[in-house]
Amino acid sequence: MARKSRKAIIIQAAAELFAEKGFRATTVRDIAEVAGILSGSLYAHIATKEDLYLEIVRRAAQDFTSAVAPIVEGADSPEIKLERMIAAHLSVIDRSRAWARVYMDDDNQLSDRTRGRARQLRRAYERLWDKVLQDGMSSGVFSVDDESLARLFILSALNGVIRWYRPGGRLASTDVAQAFSPLVLRVLGVSTP
Repeated sequence: MARKSRKAIIIQAAAELFAEKGFRATTVRDIAEVAGILSGSLYAHIATKEDLYLEIVRRAAQDFTSAVAPIVEGADSPEIKLERMIAAHLSVIDRSRAWARVYMDDDNQLSDRTRGRARQLRRAYERLWDKVLQDGMSSGVFSVDDESLARLFILSALNGVIRWYRPGGRLASTDVAQAFSPLVLRVLGVSTP
């Protein structure tokens, strides 16, 4: 197994701390301590704490997009795509809880520039969901008036899982996906058996 780079260790430490304590409450000293380096040495690897936040959000956005984009581009029907997207999204949360929590957090303590860039990354991912919802609406499979509200509803439900879901607990992420999918499809006007 390849040894992690010092920067990778720093980013992982920051993700865990931001997820646990929040961006504002996490200090550079906290990150350095968890990463096992002197706080002054941290700046040899990163420019600012906000740069760390953006790197975490960028990597989490990449994880979510990599999991969902192939499904969106596939040949399945919109309802099958949506079921698979729900499972993929929850699987990313299961594998990368800290990263996913940071990705979902729109911390108002960040600069406008950083918050705006993080929102752009999240919005690019959301467009994948919009595409499937639009396809389902135009083909008559989904019956909703506004795909952006439908997307907000779906992702709010899925992202809320991070607050209560525990890997290794009573339910696997696949169990949650199997329970959520029929509920989401019913909201979209699809009758499920």
